[in-house]
Amino acid sequence: MAKKRKGKNAAESRTGSQGAGEAPPAMPGWAPAAIYALVTVVLFREFFLGGVSMLGNDSLALSYFARNFYTEFVQNFQRMPFWNPLLMGGIPFVEGMHGDIFYPPSLAMFFLDARVMWGWKMALHIFMAGIFTYLWLRRGLGLDPLPAFFGGLVYMLGADLVSLVLPGGDGKLFVSALAPLLFWLTERAVARQRAADFALFALGIALLIFTSHMQAAYFCVWGVSLYFMFRVWQIWRAGRSGILAARLIGLFTLAGVLGVGAAAVQFLPPLGYLQEYSHRAERAEGEDRGYEWSSTYSLNAEEIASLVVPEFAGEVPNAYWGKNPLKLNSEYAGLISLLLIPVLLLGRRTPQVWFFIGLAVLTLLYALASSTPLGRLFYLIPGVSLFRAWSMIIFLYAFAITTLGALAVQYLQDLLSQRDAGQLSQRDAGRGTMAPRRALWIGAGVLGLLALLMSAGALTGMWTAVFYRGIDAGQSAALAANEAYMTRGFWIATFIAVLTAGLWELASRGVLRAGAFVILLAVVAGIDLYRVDRPFIRQTAAMNEQADLYGTLFRPDETIEYLQRLRDAGGVFRVMDLSALLGMQRPYGQNDLAVHGIEQLAGHHGNEIGRYRSLIGGEFAQNMIATDLRLAGLTNTEYLVIPSRIEDSRLEEVHVGSRTALYRYRGALPRAFLVGSTEIVAGEAAMARYLAEDFDARTTVILEEPLPADVEVQAGAAGVVEWMEREPDVFTLRVVADAPAMLVVLDNYFPAWKAYVDDREVAVYRANYTFRAIAVPAGEHIVTFRYVPTELRRGAAISLVLLGFLLAVVLAGFWRDRYARLEPASA
Repeated sequence: MAKKRKGKNAAESRTGSQGAGEAPPAMPGWAPAAIYALVTVVLFREFFLGGVSMLGNDSLALSYFARNFYTEFVQNFQRMPFWNPLLMGGIPFVEGMHGDIFYPPSLAMFFLDARVMWGWKMALHIFMAGIFTYLWLRRGLGLDPLPAFFGGLVYMLGADLVSLVLPGGDGKLFVSALAPLLFWLTERAVARQRAADFALFALGIALLIFTSHMQAAYFCVWGVSLYFMFRVWQIWRAGRSGILAARLIGLFTLAGVLGVGAAAVQFLPPLGYLQEYSHRAERAEGEDRGYEWSSTYSLNAEEIASLVVPEFAGEVPNAYWGKNPLKLNSEYAGLISLLLIPVLLLGRRTPQVWFFIGLAVLTLLYALASSTPLGRLFYLIPGVSLFRAWSMIIFLYAFAITTLGALAVQYLQDLLSQRDAGQLSQRDAGRGTMAPRRALWIGAGVLGLLALLMSAGALTGMWTAVFYRGIDAGQSAALAANEAYMTRGFWIATFIAVLTAGLWELASRGVLRAGAFVILLAVVAGIDLYRVDRPFIRQTAAMNEQADLYGTLFRPDETIEYLQRLRDAGGVFRVMDLSALLGMQRPYGQNDLAVHGIEQLAGHHGNEIGRYRSLIGGEFAQNMIATDLRLAGLTNTEYLVIPSRIEDSRLEEVHVGSRTALYRYRGALPRAFLVGSTEIVAGEAAMARYLAEDFDARTTVILEEPLPADVEVQAGAAGVVEWMEREPDVFTLRVVADAPAMLVVLDNYFPAWKAYVDDREVAVYRANYTFRAIAVPAGEHIVTFRYVPTELRRGAAISLVLLGFLLAVVLAGFWRDRYARLEPASA
């Protein structure tokens, strides 16, 4: 029964296929993977042949730091880090979401240098996008090898995927590459209707979540869920079996739940952190939440037009003239697939075709968000309000039109094969090939007319009058500067359309056989997408070459090396680059010092502890100026970096390098010290009190609640605190107190931190608004702080159990199939 249903679905995309007398044009089984690999190497040739890094904007700003920290920690300590002390007073590593920590392809390349690993994983996912699309089309929809190859090539070269390299959208790229795999696993589960196939689908869901890009994964789940419901409707319509439909829905739902549960280690630990400790939890509702915030960075009319002519919205990123504040990527998924959709509608209007047209239209409407009245309705869908940049869903549009394009190529190949096999009369063959000829030449004609209007300067005038009435002077100037670029784009699109129509003309007249037609069409489609992709790769390579030659992200300068020597000698301190606050050009990137193991007062992360962020005044530490540098003393920021030398009695010049001068702030508190007095101040008032000029942090600690009655602290207590051992998530101190005191540690408070005085656990209190403190008795003691990741362990246990269960179900199904194949042979 399962095979019959699967065959029916595959045949739906092949209605009118050639008969048994004519085999489809063949392609060696190894050829698609080999060609996709070659294309990937050519596309990323700066990386593969020149050794240039492929870190995008966000990767240079944050992701490289997070991955480099992760890799170096494991290499040094042979275990996973739980705490990252290098930015913003310390951030939980897993709870704070430092990227694709558990994603299998990233783990597989773990011990590569972080820069090399980044290039490999970006290129690998472009290659995987082609392979997974080929499998989806070949095995999921039953297309012949050449149409499936066409679809895989088009999807993997889509600028909506490749252009993500420039902004550093690795998580989005991962999900986009996995989307065809998830659709194939969905089709496989529905067609075979076995527990093992639904378990395999569940593993696909877990893999999706392990990418750590929850928004893109959320959209992908939308797509596969819609496809699943469409397939269940087809099965119900064929057999009218409500029981079967209900069983499939139940299995799909259970598989989804198990798949999400199998990825618990990825999402369970961050849940509590995001709700209570991350600065994201403290954003005011009216500040950046609500529909207006959620719908920012959605597509606009100019970007929709760029789906047909990629040059229309201007040369990205430097000359973009659309309505969004900036643009670093392209959504262009190819022109030929769009040209072929009318051909498909004229010759093969199956439910499958209508579904993918509907999916493409739905995702475009969603991506437009506030540009249409439907945006408010979409906002009511559970989960939508948590995200912004709705245009991120565009990979489902690209997937849908690629699938439609491949289905259309299959249809055209079938027409030619039937004609060549003599299965159609000359008259029928002429009728069959005429409709596609008309559709393709009409498409070429429309684009040619638009190219003429663009050349005459009329099209932009009409556009701004209808779609961009509020264009400002800056965008208007950018539009004018782009006119020649846009005109060239329209003529290129016209040429591609004419070439497509011309290839079909030759094929329909018998000059080209079916296989040659599909191969040449794939070549044209590949060249079209390649020309759009390459500028993004070139810009990424150039950006990395600049960073390598002139920056300090990859190589420390003299000042950073001096700070490293201080650290290696046992110094425990933070550093702040004051350049931006003083209105000077920054000598370092926001996280450059942290990349080299120097703890920074501030930095760029995006998911830091909210109280610390408020205390210092955001990721640029604006409160450093507001407090006239006193914040440096209150946060153990012992060293300040300034591009030029200055005179200030509070500062001691300790080093002058080629880029910067380094100063020691004389009044900086040590990282850990003893005090004998407490003040009880709760909430935001505690921050104000800590920053107040009359507050003496050397003698007093601010607590949120009074100490328990059995905890004694004596005013005027003092003593010695020495560092014995120090790792990012565990450290030991020797403390000698002349009276009962509070030991204050100027690292962020988080409940996973446990403290032990002489091996006896003691309470850890939130101190000085965001830091930690414990009570210590008089005398000499050994104090240990240890990060105990309870939620991480719980999530890991759930993941291991469910992953093991799902793998067992899949393997049992595999062995059952293997045994069933062997049994007839042995009989």
